[in-house]
Amino acid sequence: MSTTEQITPSDSGTPPDPDCIDVICVTDANYAPHFAALAKSIEQTKGPERVRVHVILDTVEQTLADQLVASAPGLEIKTYLITEHRALALPPLLQISRATYLRLIMEEILDPALKRVIYLDIDMIVTGSLRALWLSDLEGRPCAAVCDPGMEPAVFAQRFGLSGAHPYLNAGMLLIDLEAARRTGFLTCALEHLLEGAHDFEFADQDALNLVLWGNWTALSPIWNYQRKFLYDDFPYEPGASGAGAAPRIVHFTESAKPWQAGEWHPLAWLYWKYLRMTPFAAQIMARERVGRMRLAKFWLKYRLKGGTAGGLS
Repeated sequence: MSTTEQITPSDSGTPPDPDCIDVICVTDANYAPHFAALAKSIEQTKGPERVRVHVILDTVEQTLADQLVASAPGLEIKTYLITEHRALALPPLLQISRATYLRLIMEEILDPALKRVIYLDIDMIVTGSLRALWLSDLEGRPCAAVCDPGMEPAVFAQRFGLSGAHPYLNAGMLLIDLEAARRTGFLTCALEHLLEGAHDFEFADQDALNLVLWGNWTALSPIWNYQRKFLYDDFPYEPGASGAGAAPRIVHFTESAKPWQAGEWHPLAWLYWKYLRMTPFAAQIMARERVGRMRLAKFWLKYRLKGGTAGGLS
């Protein structure tokens, strides 16, 4: 399997508008309430900048799409309903729904005038303005991301016959140069690899993206994708990039346990409930996951013991 060509600098012209941020997410009906919680967290913690959220929906009823738009009126939410696409033929994997693959078609859907976008998984919560992330220097590469502490890059490289010692990215947050994406087709290339053999990729499109971007993405601070392992592990593959103790700006509830589940132990799970309760979906999720008021109180107490405050993290 081959990777994409080395990309020459493409963001040396007009810099991104600091006062208008574009975010993209994907979801289906089952995960739609969790998108609403994420959107609410962006709305409640952003600065004066405009934030436009593009959400690609896998076979979602228009009524639900309208509810998602209304759940965070302080954002400009635009929905894109997809009912047929070859990406939807890919199989779900563990906690990865088929909707996840729709991020690989963003260049087909988004306005060609857009030059940059922040992709966010919906099992995330934002704790502050995304402006600093939005203005990050891509250093001429097609995207920026945060390393994944759960994957040893050498093992991945050996598996796919890749050369060079490079980090492995976590695809939960991607700052993407859309001009580079359109020019090189790296998103489409990742999709093609999956369509050729999805079962070759243990972590689905995340593996495929690492394959096509090997050695050609910019690493950002762990605060922009604060994964579960950063709570208790030092980063073993990138000296000086330990996530332990850092104040997260984007909390990513990685691995199989999720904050909407009653058995979740994550000390920052309360942040999810804090924002979900500001949406019309809280009662639905509490009933579905059997999360009562006592469990919510325990989430809140654990959060406060971690150092959380009413306004966010201290």
